[in-house]
Amino acid sequence: MKFSENLTKYRKKAGLTQSQLAAKLSVTPQAVSKWEKGSYPDSELLPKLSKILGVSLDVLFGIKNDDGKVNVNNAAAEKLREFCDEDKGQFLMELFYTLLCAYNPNTAAEDISFPESFARETYAHLRTDHELAVSRLNPDMQYFCFLRIPENGINSYFKIQPRIMELFGFLSDENALRIISFAETLGRNYVLTKECIAKELDMPIEVVSDIVDRFDRFGIMWKLTANTGSEPFPIYGYVHNIPLVGILTLAESLVNFLSCREPDIDTWTKAPFRTPDDPEAQKIIQEEKQ
Repeated sequence: MKFSENLTKYRKKAGLTQSQLAAKLSVTPQAVSKWEKGSYPDSELLPKLSKILGVSLDVLFGIKNDDGKVNVNNAAAEKLREFCDEDKGQFLMELFYTLLCAYNPNTAAEDISFPESFARETYAHLRTDHELAVSRLNPDMQYFCFLRIPENGINSYFKIQPRIMELFGFLSDENALRIISFAETLGRNYVLTKECIAKELDMPIEVVSDIVDRFDRFGIMWKLTANTGSEPFPIYGYVHNIPLVGILTLAESLVNFLSCREPDIDTWTKAPFRTPDDPEAQKIIQEEKQ
């Protein structure tokens, strides 16, 4: 929407109505109206539009600000739109990798390049007083995980509580993990019965029933009732939960010890979990009291 917003802004700044701008471009006022609502003019009109409004195309499309400085966020967004859906992920991985490498002040921007080959499992790793990040680079499974550390520590967000213990109870149960792994293969809006799961995984129905009921209480699955004309029976939908997939993915990396780190940027002086006697934590507590 940046183009449409800027088109409206600079048209009004030039003192032109939609009809007047349309006349100068030899198009209909309806065409200008559509551009200002989210569509785009034909490419051959862009140079003339830029000249009429007295603004560069980079500014008009939001790539640069009025002062000529590059708007990095808009430039990245416009670049992303150039890729097909299959290639967007690789662009993002390379962008994240570049930004993480830039935390090292001794690395020149022109020297940063995403690895092209991997002799072993490779990670990018960042740990400062304010951020934590890890990214797996190998093409068979790529991810980027970034955390901003609150001033009063990650433990101000993460709490040891019954629901957390219940979750880790699931993750320590092999049968529960098998059911999760199976359910994650299913498409959207797909429902199951306990009997179907038991048959698919060759698992006792009693075991499946107990796990599915726990999943239902936890919100990993939800229970519905089906009626096909005879006696109603329960069916279950699976919540394709992104954090859960992330936990499993990070767990696989963790057991592999994140062995090869390129780069490994490690500049932290304060632990991400803060103790009550930490000066900064005390400052936050005092400010909250006031």
